Amino acid sequence: MFRWADLGGGSFGGWIDGSFARVSQEGDRLLFRGVSGEAAHRFFSLETDLPAVTGEFDVDPAIHEALRRYPGLRVIRQDPWECAASFMLSAYNNIPRLTGMLDQLSCRFASPRGGDSLALPSRRLGLNPFPRPEVLAKVSERVLRNCGLGYRAPYLKAMAQAVASTRMDLERLRALEDEGLRRALLTLPGIGEKVVECVMLFAYGRGAAFPVDVWIGRAMRGWYFRRRKVSDKKIREFARKHFGPYCGWAQQYLYCLARQMPC
Repeated sequence: MFRWADLGGGSFGGWIDGSFARVSQEGDRLLFRGVSGEAAHRFFSLETDLPAVTGEFDVDPAIHEALRRYPGLRVIRQDPWECAASFMLSAYNNIPRLTGMLDQLSCRFASPRGGDSLALPSRRLGLNPFPRPEVLAKVSERVLRNCGLGYRAPYLKAMAQAVASTRMDLERLRALEDEGLRRALLTLPGIGEKVVECVMLFAYGRGAAFPVDVWIGRAMRGWYFRRRKVSDKKIREFARKHFGPYCGWAQQYLYCLARQMPC
């Protein structure tokens, strides 16, 4: 989700199911090339009844304002491996630096996986497919550090080794209930509660996941806790009770609002 690029002319590019997709919108129609309709619908959660979902958590003035400002906002469903690796690398990082890390890894260790002429974009975009875990599992920590990962290098290597082996089949985890999925993901190297919530929401489509980053933590404490010092766990518990089973979707609307309004 961090590596989608503005291609100009209202078109955006990124990877969906191993193929490079060019996506644009005309009115209420989403147009895409390079990827199947089924894959695009799944990635952008287009099968979700958005009015029904947002109606579940439109329960207070803050979220109502977010819904008014950002109509049509949806939660994506990214490849679990890329999602987990990206959010692990995002810890104590900023988006430009994180994007640079991901681009370095993709340019150095990825290979085209799509079969059509749209499979591999211009290398200058930094939008090559994300390297598979079996590839990164064999890369030395020194080389990973040279991609800008720093102290995160051993964690990424260990995560890649776990996913590449039979110890962690990320696709099979889809069959687990939320708590089982959470426990399984927490066994991955370098993964904590915040990253697990991100992966559950953005890779596995678990609407009850509620990631608490700096922006959401500040917003929730300002809007719902009168700026009191409360733990991230307390915020997650409150959000699940207050917003209901789609609190993760509410989180996305509040995140966008928090970036624009003081909390």
